[in-house]
Amino acid sequence: MEPVEITEDGLLLRPWRESDADAVHRACQDPDIQRWTTVPRPYRHEHAQSFVADRARQWELGTGAAFAVCDAASGEVLGACGLNTIDRRHELSEIGYWTAPWARGQRVAVRAVRAVARWSFDELKLRRLLWGRRPGGRRPRVVRHSAAR
Repeated sequence: MEPVEITEDGLLLRPWRESDADAVHRACQDPDIQRWTTVPRPYRHEHAQSFVADRARQWELGTGAAFAVCDAASGEVLGACGLNTIDRRHELSEIGYWTAPWARGQRVAVRAVRAVARWSFDELKLRRLLWGRRPGGRRPRVVRHSAAR
C-alpha cells in the first residue's frame, strides 16, 4: 500500500520518518502513555527507532497505516494515530492513537481519529473500525464519542 498524507483540521498526518524517533522517545516517557498503551517500560531510544521502522514496514506490507500526527503549520509531532492490522477480507481494522503530553487539551486525538476514520472509509473502503481500550480508561471513550460526531 502506498503511504499517504492527510491534511485536515490543522493537522498533518503523515507516515513516520526515522527522524521522528526522538519525538516518539520523548513522548513515550510520559506515565500516561506508558499506563494506557503497550509501550515497553522503561522506554528506550531503540524502542522509538523500532517503532518508526515497524510502522514503515506496515505500509509496505499493507497490514497497517500508521501516521505521525503533526501540527500542519510547524510540523511538530503531536502524537500518533493509525490503523493496526487492516483486514481487507472483512473490511475492518483496529484504530489506535496516543497524544504527546505537550499536545494534550487541543483535541488532537479527536481530530486525528476523525481524519483517519474518514480516510479509511472513503479511500480504503473499510466498513468497520474496531476500538479497544484498557480497563479504567476514560479518555478513549471521550475521543471515540467526539470523533464519531
